[in-house]
Amino acid sequence: MSYDDDEYEYLPALSAVLADPSEAEGTVDGWRIERLGLIQGVAANGTIYDPLGPEGGGFPMRPGGTPVYLVSREDAPGVPVAVLVHPGETVPVRTQEWGDRVATPSGLAVVHANPSSTWIEPGAGILKRAWATLHARAAGGDDWMLENLREMLQRASVDPADWPVEPVEGDFTNDWLMIPDEAGTGTVLGVLVSPDGSNTTECLDAEGNTVAILLTFD
Repeated sequence: MSYDDDEYEYLPALSAVLADPSEAEGTVDGWRIERLGLIQGVAANGTIYDPLGPEGGGFPMRPGGTPVYLVSREDAPGVPVAVLVHPGETVPVRTQEWGDRVATPSGLAVVHANPSSTWIEPGAGILKRAWATLHARAAGGDDWMLENLREMLQRASVDPADWPVEPVEGDFTNDWLMIPDEAGTGTVLGVLVSPDGSNTTECLDAEGNTVAILLTFD
């Protein structure tokens, strides 16, 4: 899949914020860049996927944890535009011309570093928290994402009958949540996204080295 240059108009803002890692958040040219924390785990490579989807992408883990950043518009912080996973040490300044499609049929994109060979397990905890959050939103009249998730769970033969339906306060306030993983050995990030799918694209530093992965949402 190829991309137009203007699709990544926020990349200069990302580069500016990443150039000073002491800054947890910054706003540049109308873009809000927020450092969410570190993806941690015992796996040598992290995973970007939908726990109920058919495919995923990977990235090498940085020793001690891999930083992740959220991109949103300054005037719409509750609508994530992209997540940057930054396993490299240098600042990304441009993207590859080609990227890969990542199916997100459940409406949940997950980033983790859990070595489990069970596909759903690393994302189980974040799935349950999303389930509860979407129940609360459905009670307010916005039920399409809950119904979509319910259908995807049924297709995967996952029964959520005993999952909590009361959300933890603050969960997915701006459509993202980072929590300890189910194994207690790392962290997992979940972002509520379009079920129509997402994309991953490698990001390069000034020397042409791949140093980050950009996950963008339709």
